[in-house]
Amino acid sequence: MVLMERREALASFGPTSAGVPWPFDRVRDGQSDFLVDARRSLSEGKHLLAHAPTGLGKTAVALVAALDYGLAADKLVLFLTSRQSHHRIAIETIRRIEARGLRIPTIDLIAKHSMCLQEAAPSHGRAFQEFCDFRVKSRTCSFFTRDNSAVVAAVLQRTLHVQELVRASSACRVCPHRVAMDAAAQSRLVVCDYNYVFSDIRARFLPRLGRSLEDLILIVDEAHNLPDRIRAHLVGDLSVLDVLRAAKEARSIDGEVAQELVAVAKSLERFVTSLRSERIARKDEFLDVVEEGLRTLGGDAHSYASFVEGVAFAGEDAVRRGVPTHLGEVAEFLVRWRDQDEGILRLVVPGTEGKFAFRLLDPSVLSRAIFDGVHASILMSGTLFPAEMYADLLGISHTRRVLRTYTSPFPRENRLLLVSPNVTTLFVKRGREMHDAIAREIGGIASVVPGNVAAFFPSYELLEEAHRRLRGIRLPKRILVERPEWSKTQRDGALEALRVARAESGGALLLGVQGGSLSEGVDYQDNLLAAVIVVGLPLSPPSVEGEALRDYYARKFGFAKGHDYAVVYPAVNRLMQAAGRAIRSERDRAAIVLLEGRILEPRYARCLPPDFTPSRSEVPASEASRFLSPPAPPTAEPSPRIR
Repeated sequence: MVLMERREALASFGPTSAGVPWPFDRVRDGQSDFLVDARRSLSEGKHLLAHAPTGLGKTAVALVAALDYGLAADKLVLFLTSRQSHHRIAIETIRRIEARGLRIPTIDLIAKHSMCLQEAAPSHGRAFQEFCDFRVKSRTCSFFTRDNSAVVAAVLQRTLHVQELVRASSACRVCPHRVAMDAAAQSRLVVCDYNYVFSDIRARFLPRLGRSLEDLILIVDEAHNLPDRIRAHLVGDLSVLDVLRAAKEARSIDGEVAQELVAVAKSLERFVTSLRSERIARKDEFLDVVEEGLRTLGGDAHSYASFVEGVAFAGEDAVRRGVPTHLGEVAEFLVRWRDQDEGILRLVVPGTEGKFAFRLLDPSVLSRAIFDGVHASILMSGTLFPAEMYADLLGISHTRRVLRTYTSPFPRENRLLLVSPNVTTLFVKRGREMHDAIAREIGGIASVVPGNVAAFFPSYELLEEAHRRLRGIRLPKRILVERPEWSKTQRDGALEALRVARAESGGALLLGVQGGSLSEGVDYQDNLLAAVIVVGLPLSPPSVEGEALRDYYARKFGFAKGHDYAVVYPAVNRLMQAAGRAIRSERDRAAIVLLEGRILEPRYARCLPPDFTPSRSEVPASEASRFLSPPAPPTAEPSPRIR
């Protein structure tokens, strides 16, 4: 029965299908199971959570399955991704489909501030949104008010990358974001960021499309990032300096609000400087601090509610005057601290730079209603493991979740996967000897492996410990060091440096961090890395916030899951992401070395996917060298002697 369904799926999605054509010449090994599961899940209105390793062809499977169902059922497909490089992959896949004869109206959409043509616009955040809202409402943005119908019609005729859409809009002096939104209302596929659905932007986004949640099919790319992205959307910090800065901005706008802000800043300073350590805060503590400051001004007119209203109005007035301001952000913090309760952690940090802060512990606060409301979804990632955890964290109903783990389509013989038992970044074992041992292992591997090597660390601190030691070793490779402040241009420059080093000098050694820009989302194409070294487990250091998250998950999912969900799996996921940089195609060949003995312990080994089983190695440099060295040419047979 299962074999018959797979054959039917392959026939339905084949190059000559009457539905959405397959974008490539054939369905590759490993894709057929994913196709069957995706098609069935969509038709049954369920949510497929797919751990699908690199190379499986996730984008093609998800788009073909979703569009095939969506076009027939009049559903809009949203391809959600957090990286612009993945926007490009989705658009190129659609172009391949269209080259086989089916036109699919598609719009590529990024953040509004990244598409804006106004030179004076703030770069991002609430300040940009207030700037844009005011310009639109006051009809002072000529890009927005100019007729865009011709550009909308044009972009619906051909699938464009977002940069092409922006250039076309700029040439006609119309707002690119408005063009994209107006065209999206007539499209069948929108490629956009998570935030368009999993944030308060959704309240404006869906009405512009003329769609409700039930009209949507979601494809969530790199879905392992979604819980943290949702959490990051609902955070807030307010320090004494933040309030004083807002007071300074308010002086020329509203003297009374400025006076209130100064009074609140003084009250806040008295409170945080009296504390001894960071701790969980009660909701009413901050409300009391604000009202205590307001009471010093005398009279009955100064209440928390009127204070919030005054700060918000002052922020709007500053925007109308074209004055850069943080007043809106302060007002937003005040409102959210008072009104947001479910799944929220409140903190207070002591000292002269102390602050009140809130964090979202539970992403399902925002995502549960979305997954309940949409028709169906496909959540996919090369590290969506275990899929059950992500379904739990996102609040996906047990009756609608479909959990699948697929195996890598790449030849196993092309990957050497080792773990060294002799080194660890366990905090109690860190010291000069352990740092020396880590540097020796990295230096040994980099010295004998032909080509580029990347080493990814749990933190910049551990990276610097290794870098300092590696500089004293006469390595035959140039060392490239990732910095936290690097821009996209600098990251691209590092990749280009690796290409040049491989071609001209036998390779380089790249030092980066797990969870950083170079260890996730970067595609090291054409076997750019011969070896990847993953140093340690990036377990979060003890903190009030970390303990609160673990306790919250323990109460919600049980004690064992609480620790795993909050501590273990996030660390293993970052390790897996870094290890996955090595092999990006079926032709790549690479060695992956884990410098962390704890991976051999059952409590961590059980968290690895079934196709990721490292072997213990006492001499990883020697094994990597033998694995990657080209085979010796066959010895010629001796010529027969003529007698």
